[in-house]
Amino acid sequence: MKKRIISLLIVVSLLAALSGCSSMFKKEYLSVSEYKDDQQNLLSSNTTQISNFIELKAAIIAMVSGHKAEGRLRFTAYDGTIQDDLSRALLEAKSENALASFAVDYMSYDLSPIVTYYEAVVYITYKKTQSEIDDIRYITGKAELADAIEPVLEEMSSYVALRLTSATVTEEDVISAVNFAYTQNPVSCVVPPSVTVTIHPESGLQRIIELDFEYGWKSSELEKMRAALNTKIQEIVRSASNVKDAEYAYNLYQQLALSCTYDPTGAVRSGAELDSGLGSSAYGALLEYCADSRGFAAAYSALCRAAGIECLVVDGTMDNEAHSWNIIRIEGNYFHVDATAYYSLGAENSFMRSDEQFKDSYIWDAKKYPACAIGEPDSGIISNTF
Repeated sequence: MKKRIISLLIVVSLLAALSGCSSMFKKEYLSVSEYKDDQQNLLSSNTTQISNFIELKAAIIAMVSGHKAEGRLRFTAYDGTIQDDLSRALLEAKSENALASFAVDYMSYDLSPIVTYYEAVVYITYKKTQSEIDDIRYITGKAELADAIEPVLEEMSSYVALRLTSATVTEEDVISAVNFAYTQNPVSCVVPPSVTVTIHPESGLQRIIELDFEYGWKSSELEKMRAALNTKIQEIVRSASNVKDAEYAYNLYQQLALSCTYDPTGAVRSGAELDSGLGSSAYGALLEYCADSRGFAAAYSALCRAAGIECLVVDGTMDNEAHSWNIIRIEGNYFHVDATAYYSLGAENSFMRSDEQFKDSYIWDAKKYPACAIGEPDSGIISNTF
């Protein structure tokens, strides 16, 4: 009997223990969270979700802006033909976006179906480094081109990239801006540089312009020439009277005309060598004493700049031949000055002349330059110059 009671107690104990385990298992089972298929959480940091063409093109441009060589695009519920749109987006990005046109060499992609969606890996090969992109100089529009180029010439740099907003800027505009920047400060790089212009893209509002400069001389040689030119200019400016702006301007004009021989071909003889590149420079006019009309105009511009007189170089024609001269500002009025005509026309016909007085022999684009006074200049301004 005692054995039966003991056995019964053991069974009861076992049943109680099993009841406790069942309670523990049930508690753990209820703590498990329900599984959810969240695709957004599965996207990696390098994967962009795409649902239409606008997002596709924006994603590619964003990759270029970040200078990324590779990026993943996931197409879910995409509105369009993925493969065709990928090819189109890559083409349009490179041909329409300024940075992509400038920096990207080649773009390609791999497209793969993955159960319920497609995934593309886009590959970008660059022709410009991130450092080259960082060196791009930003300006507002083409009106600022000359101002942006002038310090580049001052540095005698061989290359610059400019980013601007302009749908109409042309290669001719850029070259004109280079010429203007040089003639505004002919001492900057001594010789007028030749320039190669590349505009990215060919059309569009946002553009990046690459300029490659060639000076024809070593930097060390140009530095020595610049120092000599500066010294010469200061000698001439100090020797000229500055009693009145008109007289100051005339003395500079006269000293240039008397010391330099006018040669329309631009050839300048330096020792036994014939240097054709200096004849169109202020250096040729002031230190080699022979220059074409552009060299004369550049030299007079440099002298006036040093004297604090506003002066522009005008490119046009004289007697139907290409010709350059100057426009100066004296006491609020603008006048034509052509130092090359000192001997052929005389000072009375080539210094401080109006548009009206110049129009018979000279032709220029009047829209590009300030209007010069009509009729005779104020006699009080130039009464002592001749």
